[in-house]
Amino acid sequence: MPSPEILGRNGTFAALRRYHTNAGSSNDFLRANATDEQRRELLAAKMVGRWRSGAPLDLRPEHDDPQLGGDAQRNNDFDYSDDPEGLRTPLGSHTRRMNPRTTDMEIMTDVNVHRIIRRATAYGPAYDPAGTCPREDEVERGLYFIFVSAKAMETFEFLQKEWINTGHFMGLGKERDPLVGVQEPDLTFTVPHHPVRQRHAGMDTFNVLRGGEYFFLPSLSALRWIAELP
Repeated sequence: MPSPEILGRNGTFAALRRYHTNAGSSNDFLRANATDEQRRELLAAKMVGRWRSGAPLDLRPEHDDPQLGGDAQRNNDFDYSDDPEGLRTPLGSHTRRMNPRTTDMEIMTDVNVHRIIRRATAYGPAYDPAGTCPREDEVERGLYFIFVSAKAMETFEFLQKEWINTGHFMGLGKERDPLVGVQEPDLTFTVPHHPVRQRHAGMDTFNVLRGGEYFFLPSLSALRWIAELP
């Protein structure tokens, strides 16, 4: 914590990240692994854990629900307790990796220790669902992401190393986060399904980290102390 103590007390950390989105590569992956638009939308939702509206798969596993997606209370009211195998929300989906909630994990972890406050905003032109690689990948488009946490190493750095770029904690081996994981040519994305799970090949790094920084946010008492300095 920063010194003197009065400056650091009750403060927290913020981190900014800038991701470039390879939208063309993402579109190509969906087209290669799903035969029609409806299946492509479902696969995209399986990768994220939510539909495009924000409606969670755990509450709407078959179709999107924009009304639910727009309800900030209802669209976060779930915990995966009745989906242990990931049949609705895959264990390797982005949202389930970043907040497993009540998921039983292969590596024991206290989820609450690694929670963060997070917000993001997009930059660049609107997404083109018909765009292809490499043309769409060259468009300056992506996401500014900011998170707030009192302990940067135990939260964001842990998430990046353990939950984004490995799958061991969920029993998924080398699989990585389908949205922000740094992919390798032989990696896949697994969608649990009865009677046989589906494995989708051709993963690419769909969102590339282009930069970022850590910042310290002083508390209100620290700001008052700063304001009263000679």
